[in-house]
Amino acid sequence: MASHSLLVLSMILVLHSIISMASASLSCVLQCESEVNLHLYLHQIASGPGTNQVVIVTSSKASDFGLTSVTDWAVIDGPNPATATIVARTKGMQVQADVAGPGWFNYFSMVFEKNSRYNGSSFEAMGINFQTGQGQMAIMGGTGEFAMARGIIKYNALPNPPTFQTIKELNIRAFYVKPADTTSGGAIQ
Repeated sequence: MASHSLLVLSMILVLHSIISMASASLSCVLQCESEVNLHLYLHQIASGPGTNQVVIVTSSKASDFGLTSVTDWAVIDGPNPATATIVARTKGMQVQADVAGPGWFNYFSMVFEKNSRYNGSSFEAMGINFQTGQGQMAIMGGTGEFAMARGIIKYNALPNPPTFQTIKELNIRAFYVKPADTTSGGAIQ
């Protein structure tokens, strides 16, 4: 009976050691994760001076179903493009993916500019984007300060934009893992 008790005690100690080691590394996911909330504006210019998108695939459908564009939209810090500062750019593509139209499927990297606090960091986003009204797009990753980001971009198209332009108010909420300190000299082995 003593050997059975010793075996059970040994197993408990081994399991405790394994769980202790695992919990130290797993707990960092919750403790090291940060949240960011940003209030920005997306400025899209479909035609004319300053155009920041180009059609690369045309469509013969009445709703332009299948029309595809490459985009480099400005993300600004205020609703008026004439007075706002560009803080990021959304580099990606959009496809008119709604037979009845318009319903644009967007996928892009929102890359923060050098003059921004988040210089060079990015969010990777995708979702259906309507030219008017409200909607949401998912944040499915990120780079730099926003490594392993997850979250949502809620947007609201502002009324009465200039001709061939769209301005959307963006409310961005994301969770991400703070990058490891690269100054400590640690190397990957």
